[in-house]
Amino acid sequence: MASMKSKSGKCSNFGNCATADARATVEVPGGRDFVCNECGKPLLLIDAGPQGGGSKTLLVLGLLLAALLVAGGAAWFLLADTAAPTPPPVMPAPETPAVIAPAPPAPAAPPPQTEAPTRPAHGHCSPADERAGLCRTTP
Repeated sequence: MASMKSKSGKCSNFGNCATADARATVEVPGGRDFVCNECGKPLLLIDAGPQGGGSKTLLVLGLLLAALLVAGGAAWFLLADTAAPTPPPVMPAPETPAVIAPAPPAPAAPPPQTEAPTRPAHGHCSPADERAGLCRTTP
């Protein structure tokens, strides 16, 4: 059954057809043969844009593509998670009681001198030795 809409075409019989040489568009009413009126050769169809339902087809294809992308992403996410082996759980080390180390001892004060300082071996005493009582009084 032929379409009742008219179609547009161009003749490609250059050099033998004046319509083709003029690059004119030929309108053919629906139901008639899609040939040139002058030379009778088949015409090349001119795309008249999307016919009725063309935009709906693009919308459906776009939605189908989006659904496939979402499904593929979800499948990859779920399968990639289960494909990797999970390591065994790590048991924490048993806790040992905290040992508080004693504070290091404070530095000790120098021990007091219990010995008497030695007296000079010679008989000459300095005034400081005399005040300290280090000089012999008897020869």
